Order: sequence, then structure tokens, then C-alpha cells
Amino acid sequence: MTTYSEETLDLVQKIATECTACQRCMKDCLFLQSFCENPKDLFTTILATGESEPLLPFSCLLCGRCTVVCPLQLKLGESFLAMRQDLVKSNQGRPLKALRSVELHQFFSCHRFFTGDNRGGRKQ
Repeated sequence: MTTYSEETLDLVQKIATECTACQRCMKDCLFLQSFCENPKDLFTTILATGESEPLLPFSCLLCGRCTVVCPLQLKLGESFLAMRQDLVKSNQGRPLKALRSVELHQFFSCHRFFTGDNRGGRKQ
């Protein structure tokens, strides 16, 4: 578990205190449905402990749908992004161990060997 920065905890605090637990954001969000009963409880728990499971912030798609439907326009995605950034910083700029395959995929999918620039044949 990673402890979050003060800036991130400020974002978490805002949601924990302002969210009314109306659950409008939960209707179309499989991520929130999987991790909590409502965002207020989730963010209150994070605030109380100062940490969460690393998979939590990386599971959010950051689509912004929660903010669109929220009557208070709370930005849950912004908080999850800040959590992600703290996790990467605490891991010396490397992705989480569980996400290393993504890093390799990004590296190799952009490698010149696998792009259209490698046409084979002789150089002229």
C-alpha cells in the first residue's frame, strides 16, 4: 500500500465531505460498482487510512461520466489520476508490478521493428 500526497488527500477530502451518496455516478460505472457501495464511503475510507489498494485508481477509466451525472460535478477521475501519479512516483517512475506487461506492450508496439518504417529489403 502507498500513502498519498497532501494534494491528493485534499482531492479525496473534497469528495468525502461533499458527496451526498446519491449513487447517480454508480448507475453506468462498472468500476464504482465493483469497488464500493458509493463514492462517499470509498473516499472516506481512503481519507481515514491515507491509502488504498494500488489496483483501485488504475481500474478507473477516467472517462468523466461520473462528473457529468453528479449533481455537484465532483471530479472522481481527477482524484484517481492523482492517486496513480503518487503510486508511480513512489515506485521510482515505474509502473506497478501488475502493470509491467503494459509498459512492455507500449515499448514494443512503438519499436521500429514493428512499425511501418521497417519495410525490409535492402537499403538503396
